[in-house]
Amino acid sequence: MADATEERVARLAELAGIVPAYRDTEGEIRPLSPQTRAGILRALGFDPERAASVAEAVAALTEAPWRNMLAPVVVLSAADPGPELPVVVADRATPETLRWRITLEDGTLREGQAALAALPIRARGHEFGRLRAALPLPDDLPPGYHQIEISLAQTTANARLIQAPRRAWLPDWLLAGARKWGVGTALFALWSKQSWGIGDYGDLARLAAQAREWHAEIVGINPVHAPMPGEGADPNPYRPSSRHFLNPLHLDLAALGAAAPGPWPEPAAGVDYALVYRRKYAALAAIFRAPPSPALARDSAAFAAFRTEGGTALERFALFTALAEQFAPTPWSNWPADLRHPDAPGIAAFRDAHAERITFHAWLQWLAEGQMARAGSAGAGLYRDLAVGVDPDGAEVWADPSQFLTGARIGAPPDAFNPAGQDWGLPPPDPRALTASGYAGYSALLRANMRDASALRIDHVMGIERLYIMPHETSAAEGAYLRYPREDLLGILALESHRHRCLLIGEDLGTVPEGFRARLEAAGILSYRLMLFERWPSGLFHRPGRYPRLALANFATHDLPSLPRWWKGDDLTPAAAAQRAQEREWLLAALRDRGLAPLGVDARDALDPMALTALIAAIHAFLGCSPSALVLAALSDLLVEETQINRPGTATASNWRHRHRVSLDAMREDGALRRVLASLAAARAAPAETAA
Repeated sequence: MADATEERVARLAELAGIVPAYRDTEGEIRPLSPQTRAGILRALGFDPERAASVAEAVAALTEAPWRNMLAPVVVLSAADPGPELPVVVADRATPETLRWRITLEDGTLREGQAALAALPIRARGHEFGRLRAALPLPDDLPPGYHQIEISLAQTTANARLIQAPRRAWLPDWLLAGARKWGVGTALFALWSKQSWGIGDYGDLARLAAQAREWHAEIVGINPVHAPMPGEGADPNPYRPSSRHFLNPLHLDLAALGAAAPGPWPEPAAGVDYALVYRRKYAALAAIFRAPPSPALARDSAAFAAFRTEGGTALERFALFTALAEQFAPTPWSNWPADLRHPDAPGIAAFRDAHAERITFHAWLQWLAEGQMARAGSAGAGLYRDLAVGVDPDGAEVWADPSQFLTGARIGAPPDAFNPAGQDWGLPPPDPRALTASGYAGYSALLRANMRDASALRIDHVMGIERLYIMPHETSAAEGAYLRYPREDLLGILALESHRHRCLLIGEDLGTVPEGFRARLEAAGILSYRLMLFERWPSGLFHRPGRYPRLALANFATHDLPSLPRWWKGDDLTPAAAAQRAQEREWLLAALRDRGLAPLGVDARDALDPMALTALIAAIHAFLGCSPSALVLAALSDLLVEETQINRPGTATASNWRHRHRVSLDAMREDGALRRVLASLAAARAAPAETAA
């Protein structure tokens, strides 16, 4: 009996999308433990301890694909030969006629009919007396979000029908074989004479204009999602309150007519988020009460139109932010019961009592959207970043907790860099709710982040296929993977990228599923390749010609040391320091192999600024020789800064607070930066190296 129950629990886990085992970065198979399996099942709403409950759940999930005539949403791809709609009907040949009507996104109707008995049968559910037939659809449906209605005898069914392009949008220059480059930074690290202690959207516009003068194609930034409210909020941009809205701390107050108070801490001290919050929000509240110009007025027609267009999503975000200010630092799950949901009974009274503050937060989003739009058209295109998850106590989860698994967290499995695994503390999306909603929230999220962007980096892009999750009672080393509807999500990514003419870049680092990178390439999504990781098993670096064409190449990321810090490595243990010394030898060997090693640089030496600049230029020339469509140069490297923006798994006070050593105004004249960019631009202009 125990074995039978174990088999049934394993079957339930399989039906629920829990992966029974995975291959880690060392090639070892990691099986799913019973404890982790039970915890994930509980997070999904099942009771794995009761045999009767397990049996009922297995029966319900087994029957689910055969229960309804149509699934709630069907995603078609132009890459599929002969589009067809799966239709579930009784398992018997009948002379009945199936009629269909498609209402296209623009309101146009397409109609047709087919003899049921003539339709191809794709599967049979004998135990349910049902079969799945394939209804041929027109092969010229335009990309978009449509509705389909089918009727058979006295039964009618409806579904959302999403027609996706063959692959994601790619710019003309990439299709023509050109190779471009860009610069990347954290927006908070920028500063200028106009900014208030933190980089702002005006600084971003100025950097984009400067980058265009340098002949860069893009300017990449960290996520600028709305953070948790309050001056004590976590500054981690990958743990936001909501990814649908922007961070008001980055508002350019000089553009709003406000004079900066002073003094500000020196850049070397990093961003003082509490001080920035107090000063900026006080100034913004003053502008809100007495706007200096009609264009900024809270009662302007433009703001009213923005608020109307933002609809329920904007109102709920502004409402949550006002609530969170009232109850900080108490998380929303501990608020009074009549305020824990947008439709809770106490919400109407709170909304009436705090209408002005709610309007204030909506107004901040209006200002931020306007400034981001100006930055997007100021010069080089913006390369935005979409975080994989959100803070469980934030607006996005409060607005619709049914879309998340609140009994589990997202993370990463153990690997060489993090032997204990990583716990990001973010609630996973519920894959069943994602599908049941017709992917409406996912589409809206992509639209919010592709707006004003020439490119979008998708953080932890493997999440479209599977996410490593941990039940609350287990550690990061004891998690498992949960499956997501990859092909549907790829289709929606492709559709939205075409609508926004937005290049997609998937951050595919870490434990990558077998064949996943090939699927990204087929979908037109660029891979994310770091020189530090592009190596042979021996440790030797790959030659530039081995980098794929559909890729963005970079030296490192915000979670790794800058190039000067990596070379120095003075914060390592003796064993790690010895390994780093060997890696420096391998790096110089790779540069020598391509005739790029700077003279006089030895792997055993500490390097002065001029030697470091020569090394940084050589490395970017090396990356520039690759066939990869894009190379991204980090401003921290270009400015020869010894920094690591974030140290994963730590609560280090310096995380997410770095400010560049020179202002935006001074970057134009910075000799080291100009030499590295000249080297990179020359390599990009020369013919690409091909794989040996």
